[in-house]
Amino acid sequence: MVVTSFLIQRPDTKVSWDVREVLQTDIKWTTDINFSAGELTFKLTEVDEGFIPHEGDIVWFRWDKKPVFRGRIFKYDYDESENFSITAYDNLRYFKNQDSLVWPVSTIDQRFTKVCKLTGLKGKVVSGSKHKLKAEVCDSKSYFDMLKSAVNATYKATDDHFYLWDNYGTIELRKTGKKIPYYIGDKSSATGFNYNRSIDSLVNIVRVVRTDKKKKQQSSSTAKVKTTTGDDPANTKITAQTAESKNSMKRYGKLQSVVKAKDKANAAQMKQQALNELKSKGKVAHTLKMKTRGSLNMIPGYYWPIKLKSLKDIGIGTHYMMITKSTLTFGTTEMTAELEMKVRY
Repeated sequence: MVVTSFLIQRPDTKVSWDVREVLQTDIKWTTDINFSAGELTFKLTEVDEGFIPHEGDIVWFRWDKKPVFRGRIFKYDYDESENFSITAYDNLRYFKNQDSLVWPVSTIDQRFTKVCKLTGLKGKVVSGSKHKLKAEVCDSKSYFDMLKSAVNATYKATDDHFYLWDNYGTIELRKTGKKIPYYIGDKSSATGFNYNRSIDSLVNIVRVVRTDKKKKQQSSSTAKVKTTTGDDPANTKITAQTAESKNSMKRYGKLQSVVKAKDKANAAQMKQQALNELKSKGKVAHTLKMKTRGSLNMIPGYYWPIKLKSLKDIGIGTHYMMITKSTLTFGTTEMTAELEMKVRY
C-alpha cells in the first residue's frame, strides 16, 4: 500500500502538481466526531519547478487508489531548510462560519440540508431522523454550534447519535453504529494502549434554575427544601424538586450541576429537564487510546471490537467500542493509527 495520488491544485484552474516526490514526512490525517474539520498535515521540500503552495490551494489525496482527503491549504510554515510544513482542512472547516438564523420546527435532516446550501457545499443525508426539533433562534453562532444543538436534542429524544463527515468533498450526515467485524487486539494489530476512567465530569445532582426578569424572581427544580436567596430575598423564591442519583452520591459524593430552565417551563417541565440532564451527565467516563496498524475504516463513528488481555484482567471483556477521534499516519508503505475510543458497557 502506497500513496497513489497526492495533487495540489490552484483554484479555478486546471494547473496541478503531483508532489509525491517532494514529500518529506509521513502524511497525518486527523478526524474527530466532535464537530471539527478533518485535518491533513504534511511537509514538502521546495524545488525549482515553479511550484509554491498557496493558501486556498486544493489538496487531493488517495491511498492505495482509495480516496481519502479533499480539502484546502489554510496555513504553512517555511523554514531555513527550504521545507514547507502544510496544514489543510476538509470542507467541514466552512461549518465554522457564523450566521444568525431562526429555525422553524424541523428535523435535523432539514437543518443540515439548509446549512449545506448556505455554505455552498455538496451535502448528503446518509442517515436521518423524523424527530421534529423545536423552533430555535441562533444569533451569531457557527453552523457547527447550530447543528450540535440539533444533534444533542435529537439524541435526547431518540437515543440516535448523529455526526458530520466529509466524504472526499461531500459533507454527510451520518448516524453512529456501523460495526467493523475485525478485532483490534494483542494477537492482531494492536501495538499499545492507555485506558482512562474519570468522574471529573460526572453529575449526580442537577439543579434547574429559572429567572423571572419582570419580578426578578428565581425558582429551581432540584431539592425538597424551600428557601430564599438572591440580591433581594423578599423578591426571590426558589422552588425545589429532586433530580438526583442516591447510589451515585453514596459512591462518589455529591457532585452538583446548575443549568437554566427552558423558556416558559413550568415546575413539571423543569423536573423533567433535570432528570434528562442527570441521565446524560450521570455516567463515569471511560476512554481508551489505542495504537495499532491502520485501516481506512478506523474513522470516527465506527465501532471496532477490542480484545486485550490486560483489559480483561481488570474486568473489561471483549466488546465493541466507538472511535471518537482518529489520527491515521500514511508512511512509505504502511499506515498506522492512533485512536481515541469510547468504552461501551
